[in-house]
Amino acid sequence: MSHSPEVRLADINEHILERLLALAQQDASPDDVTPPLGNGIGWNAERTGWFRAYHRAAAAGLDGPAGEKSWAVLYDGSPAGSVRLKRTAQHDAAETGIWLGRSFRARGVGGAALKLVLAEARVAGLRRIVAHTTAGNAGAQRLLTGAGAALTYDDGGAVSAVVVLSCDSQ
Repeated sequence: MSHSPEVRLADINEHILERLLALAQQDASPDDVTPPLGNGIGWNAERTGWFRAYHRAAAAGLDGPAGEKSWAVLYDGSPAGSVRLKRTAQHDAAETGIWLGRSFRARGVGGAALKLVLAEARVAGLRRIVAHTTAGNAGAQRLLTGAGAALTYDDGGAVSAVVVLSCDSQ
């Protein structure tokens, strides 16, 4: 009997946070995970501090002070990356973003995680999810269109995506 790997979202506690940080440092570009901080090259103290502070603040959830919730994406129980929802100015909308360690990309993990975060958005009463990427990020564009997103492109190379959630979708 073959084993089908499980993808699930997990709240980020201190233990998971440190495992997620180790994954990010070993298997992701810091530019995929954090804003350019410090000397802007590699993982440095400023980026590591930002990563921890960001996930701790987002632990309060969509109705917390940050208006944001992040989850660890677990693949067979091990951190594979992170996904988030952040409230926008429109009360029924949120922005999402995801990063995965390089070794978890192109394995269906991102699509499964996006499906799970869209289910979380529905539970939270959201009706529209937006995301942003670049014209060069074909993987993210495939992921978003696979979730039903409509993409728009601007002249500067930015891509915006909108997923309209229906109440009865799962």
